[in-house]
Amino acid sequence: MMQKWRTPVQVEGRTRRDADGYLVQDSAARLIPGCLIAPGVFTVPGLLESPTSEQPDDQATLYAPPDSRFEVGDTIVVPRAHPLGGKWQVESKPAPWPRGVSVTIKRR
Repeated sequence: MMQKWRTPVQVEGRTRRDADGYLVQDSAARLIPGCLIAPGVFTVPGLLESPTSEQPDDQATLYAPPDSRFEVGDTIVVPRAHPLGGKWQVESKPAPWPRGVSVTIKRR
């Protein structure tokens, strides 16, 4: 059942300025298949005001397979077809979870 919830994500690496002030990527983009993404805050329909409960999620947790590499500041691209699709940024160092690693991500 969990397999249909899995999605590939693209890790674009961190963008920074070099010594001359040019924007550069720290690493080449790579695809990580089989990830799970969970919203950072859950809302219960009917218990919150409409405008609040309809706001997009700004924080989420990315659960990735073992040996997935992430650095703080990496840009994560979630496919648009996913409910949490779009560009995100890694906010925490990877932490272990029973089936791999997890990181906190925030919408860019």
